[in-house]
Amino acid sequence: MTIADPAAAKAALRVFVRNRRKQLALEHPEADWMAVDVAREPLSARFPDPKGKVAALYHGLGSEVSARALADWMAEQGWSLALPSVEGADPHGKGGRMVFRAWTPGEPLARDAIGLVAPIAEKAVVQPDLVITPLLAWDREGRRLGQGGGYYDRALEALRGRKEVFVLGLAYKGQETHGLPDERHDQRLDAILTENEYIEVRKD
Repeated sequence: MTIADPAAAKAALRVFVRNRRKQLALEHPEADWMAVDVAREPLSARFPDPKGKVAALYHGLGSEVSARALADWMAEQGWSLALPSVEGADPHGKGGRMVFRAWTPGEPLARDAIGLVAPIAEKAVVQPDLVITPLLAWDREGRRLGQGGGYYDRALEALRGRKEVFVLGLAYKGQETHGLPDERHDQRLDAILTENEYIEVRKD
């Protein structure tokens, strides 16, 4: 059965892909450091001198591929790091916006407006050159299925309106899903990084 409405199709798909990601996390506990090995060459080629550049990663939640090993490697290469923080949401998690705040591994973290782990409010808001995002599913056209809150889409749209930014999805290979539903507000990935492959969608 095909669901014509992309928003409804996404909602139905999320139930399946969440369960699939949980299984993939059990099967591939080594995915985080394997992804670092895959990322070294292509990211070094795209950003040969990362000093002075900012990479926004994320604090892994549940079965998401952890970005911590990637953060440690990027810090060693000279990147400045940041994490997302949702601010201004109501008690039901509605509204608000995502910003990116400066972060160094080992610094204290706090809960943001929707309960995710983020830098404390005193940390500076920054404009990343590279954003690494978690996801529920991806395809080779750069489509990304997120949790449904729209925070990344809105933040990336605003960021892309201000500067050049490269958006990289971090995921398990098994999260690939052909022909994901697409809506006009969706922000596409420029590349996808998995435990055994780097797929660049954007061609400069």
